[in-house]
Amino acid sequence: MKVIKNSAILSQDYIPESVIGREDKLNELEELISGSDVSSTFVVRGNPGTGKTLIGKTLLKQLKSFRGTYVNCYINQTDRSIISTILDNPSIRLPEIGNTRAESLANILFRELNGRNNLVVLDESQSLKKAHGQIVYLLSRSKELGGPEIKLVLLSMEEPEMYLDRSTLSGIGKYNRISLKEYDANDLYKIISSRANLGLYEGAYTDGAISRISELAEESGSARVAIELLRNSALYAETRNVFLDEDSVLQAYRDFSPPLEDSSLINLEEDEILLLRSLLESVNIENGFKTSDIKNLDKNISDSKMYKFLKTIEVSGLVKKSRIGKGYSGGVENEYVLRVPPKVLLSKLSLMEKAGKLSGG
Repeated sequence: MKVIKNSAILSQDYIPESVIGREDKLNELEELISGSDVSSTFVVRGNPGTGKTLIGKTLLKQLKSFRGTYVNCYINQTDRSIISTILDNPSIRLPEIGNTRAESLANILFRELNGRNNLVVLDESQSLKKAHGQIVYLLSRSKELGGPEIKLVLLSMEEPEMYLDRSTLSGIGKYNRISLKEYDANDLYKIISSRANLGLYEGAYTDGAISRISELAEESGSARVAIELLRNSALYAETRNVFLDEDSVLQAYRDFSPPLEDSSLINLEEDEILLLRSLLESVNIENGFKTSDIKNLDKNISDSKMYKFLKTIEVSGLVKKSRIGKGYSGGVENEYVLRVPPKVLLSKLSLMEKAGKLSGG
């Protein structure tokens, strides 16, 4: 039987008309941007699948008084590529190289945006760490540098302090920060219920299936995981000519691997990649690991480097943390549980390394 009516609705790229579970954050951000009469920077931080991209794109759609631009910084990591996307004008020639390249890029950007009400959303902005560019500095200090007023929104898995240099951080000053918590089962139920209503045939699925998907995805707190599980379950039911019910969901879940974005791994340093590999190849890693296990893998690692590594993989949505008491040095030791199967993560690392996406520097 036919289960899927519109496969595009079940895609991760689909942007729904209504925002579920993030209405308050979206309204807060809209009010902050609309109420500011100066260049301002806004940061929306959250783990993968917590609604950052949805908020950013909905913001641009609703704030129609602004000249709005969305840029995915994982796809566009260089200043030139980002400025080209913002200007969206093939007739404008941007300099390739030269000592005055950055200054020329800034002059062109400011000239083209002058006299406009500008709003720029940089998604996956943590991907800019290794590019060592000046785009955030230029956009956040545009008025001070002789350019137009620009409202800048950074969407990121990491706090700006983890991927921006000191001069850029100084430039954005006291930015407005919005943190997104992970979705609970109730939010996930509403999200995938809406997707099912639009993307699946009426009568082809049960409410019990939607409830079970939200329960299975709650541990991840990610709408991406819930939506992907809905899609996989619908495909499973359709290929077997059965209803999408709880049993179909459970069968599909057996071979389910949560979606893993390349951007979740992009900021790992070379030694962190090696450490992650060693960790994933450890015995019983499926049962979780402790901070002391990291010390056992690399006895020379400093506490600061260890906690930076753990923080990076935590905010990337690869692991989940829970405190368990005193650690090896008398402090609090944490236990971490993998949110992605070790084999899947190892395979992703290998593919990215072959593609040259993990430079480790």
